[in-house]
Amino acid sequence: MKALSEANFDTALANAPGLVLVDFWADWCGPCKVLGPILEGLEPEYADRVLFAKVNADQNQRLMAAFGVRSLPTVLLLVPRQPGPGADVVGYTVGVKPPEGIRKMIDAVLEPKPSLMQRVKGLFGGSKEKTD
Repeated sequence: MKALSEANFDTALANAPGLVLVDFWADWCGPCKVLGPILEGLEPEYADRVLFAKVNADQNQRLMAAFGVRSLPTVLLLVPRQPGPGADVVGYTVGVKPPEGIRKMIDAVLEPKPSLMQRVKGLFGGSKEKTD
C-alpha cells in the first residue's frame, strides 16, 4: 500500500490507474491494525485498476479534515478528477469490514449494475423500430 501524505496526495491521485482506495489509520488504533492486513490481502486482486493507499491520520490532519474523516479506521474510495486536482468520494466505510464488504464497495464502482431503464429495456428485447 502506498503511503500518502499532504505533500504527495494530489500527485498520487493524478498518477492513479483508476480508483484510489485510501485507508485513514493511526498507530494507536486497534481496529486499524486488523483492517490493514485485510486491505493488503485485497490489493493484488485489483492491480492496475485500484491504487491502494494509506494515510497516517495523526500526521495528516488536514487531509482528514478535507474529507470529513472523524473516526478510524475510515476507508474512502475515490475517483480522481480529470483534469485534477482532487477526487470525488464514490464509496466509504468506517470500522473494520471483512474482505467481502470491501470487495462489494469496490466492485459496485468498477462493475456497476445496469440502471432500471436498461433492465426494463432488456425485458422487451431492446429497441425495435416500427416499419410500415
